[in-house]
Amino acid sequence: MSLLKDSKKVARSVFEPSRRRVLFGLGGAAFAAGALGFGLPLLGSPVRSIAQELSYFRIGSGAPGTPLYEMAGLIGGAISNPPGSRTCDEGGSCGIPGMIGLAQTSSGSVENLAQLRGKMIESAVAQADIAYLAWTGKDLFKATGKDTALRAIAGLGRLNVKIIVGPQSAAKSVAELKGLKVNLGAENSDNAVTARQLLGFHGLSTKKIKPSYSDFPAAAEALRSGKIDAMIVVDGLESRDVTTLAASMPLRMLPIAGEPVNKMMKSFGFIATGIIKANQFKNVPETPTVELVAVWLVPATLDEETAYELTRAVWLEATRKNLDQASAAGKALDLQLAIAGVSVPFHDGALRYYDEHGVTRFLPAALRPDSTVKTN
Repeated sequence: MSLLKDSKKVARSVFEPSRRRVLFGLGGAAFAAGALGFGLPLLGSPVRSIAQELSYFRIGSGAPGTPLYEMAGLIGGAISNPPGSRTCDEGGSCGIPGMIGLAQTSSGSVENLAQLRGKMIESAVAQADIAYLAWTGKDLFKATGKDTALRAIAGLGRLNVKIIVGPQSAAKSVAELKGLKVNLGAENSDNAVTARQLLGFHGLSTKKIKPSYSDFPAAAEALRSGKIDAMIVVDGLESRDVTTLAASMPLRMLPIAGEPVNKMMKSFGFIATGIIKANQFKNVPETPTVELVAVWLVPATLDEETAYELTRAVWLEATRKNLDQASAAGKALDLQLAIAGVSVPFHDGALRYYDEHGVTRFLPAALRPDSTVKTN
């Protein structure tokens, strides 16, 4: 999926502190922080530059071209409102005055959450399941323990799981992957974590399959050459990579449905059933699958007013320009999606905004933050 033309106008300048690319979302203007002479110290609150009255707010994203990357760019453009910009009423930015949103590239959710916890960025975009595992201290996050300070601003886009098998494979169900060569994604990546969780609910540990850990291009080539039987892909509903793969070779997708999915949804309330539409990918019939939301996250210590303004800015921009949500079924951003599928408690400031707009009436109590958490 890609953003609509309006969001594509967001300026994307490149700055590389420590070889990391940063996307500057300024709604039509771009500033190179290096050229301006401002360093970006590693802090847990917005980085301020007093001389220019600027506040830099970094958003951990993903690799270029991924749904997380696109969503972080959307956020960066929505919250940015540098000095001298036209006012929102004049058709200019509706972001936070003096703030510049910087979407910082990364390997994905796992790295973003580690950087957010380490106070190297101010916010992060992450898959709901990865955020939940970090919050509860499970899977890859056992060593670091629970990150109970995670708070959500919004759910911004839907992703789904595609289990792709090549013509050489006779597997017709997830259970029939037992003993086969299955690519789970790059090792310790978002994709691999989600794939392991999904297989686990189908009674398949990595010991019951022959796992491989390659990124999409390498896995796609292995599938074409018959070196693997299947690959599990977590991506946008209309994945460009999968579209290209399906056009280059005959493939099938395994249905993800039934009791294993029911158990998964019971354990993870943020997982939902979904459908891969017929011919969404060449010659692939309608196929049931599971969906999850990508979540914009901040630390609980972010002050309430800033969290409120961030929430206001992104949804005001979405309403005003009718921006397409990155990787989210071609729908415009809407407040209902902001609540659905979120896996960790909301920040007090975000909840105040949603309460004012009447969309939190049926919000589970577990997603309301602990009132004892203090902000600074």
